[in-house]
Amino acid sequence: MYTISGSKAQSLESARGHSPEELRARLRECMRVEPAEVLRRVPGRETFTVGGLSGETWVIKRFTGGWLGGSPAQREHSALEALRAEGLRVPAAVGYLDEGERCLVAMERVEARGDLRAALADVEHSALGPLLTQLLELVLSLHTRGWHHRDLYLHHILVAGDGELTLIDLGRARRPRWVRRRWFAKDLAALLLWTPQRVGALQRLRFLSKYMDRMEITDRRRRRAFARDVSRRRERMARHVPRYGEEGTWEVPS
Repeated sequence: MYTISGSKAQSLESARGHSPEELRARLRECMRVEPAEVLRRVPGRETFTVGGLSGETWVIKRFTGGWLGGSPAQREHSALEALRAEGLRVPAAVGYLDEGERCLVAMERVEARGDLRAALADVEHSALGPLLTQLLELVLSLHTRGWHHRDLYLHHILVAGDGELTLIDLGRARRPRWVRRRWFAKDLAALLLWTPQRVGALQRLRFLSKYMDRMEITDRRRRRAFARDVSRRRERMARHVPRYGEEGTWEVPS
């Protein structure tokens, strides 16, 4: 059975003069195409770019294999639509397609200077503070709405052409009915793990303190407990051996 997403994805292409049928046909082509530009490939998933219906570039995530609880393509598409509707800067969802044990999600490519990890490592020292402030606001916009990313590494945040931050790779993002602070702590631990060492310990502590202030974690005992949880999770992540040979520095900054 073939499925494409609902009215939002249809209107995205319809506004450019393309019908839902044309979108469906293009997504079916993407299910079978041999990609020319592969962004990432691991067992069961590959990410690549293709041309869209109006000359724009799409990013395609194509999945194979069995899964429980709905297809990963549908889950990511739903997260993209929900977060964009709430005003967060995420890629525009185009559509998704389910075909038995294969599925894909299509989104518009974000034109970016690079990812936030590279930016923090390369910018002038005077620009670190503004970037960290933007990062704090992005994380808070996610967490105050009850969402947690679950893969909130700095290379999953792009610095767009206008200097604003855009959140990507939302396949595991969730907004559960009951919020657990440990999920937020895991997001923060992932961010701190990948923070370049030129971002000093004092800057990281200030970032965490401002986060707790804004999340109304004000009791001293609770603040200490939350900070310890973030630190322990970061240390565990640092000992993790990447399953698919991801590049990056996994040490815990001193």
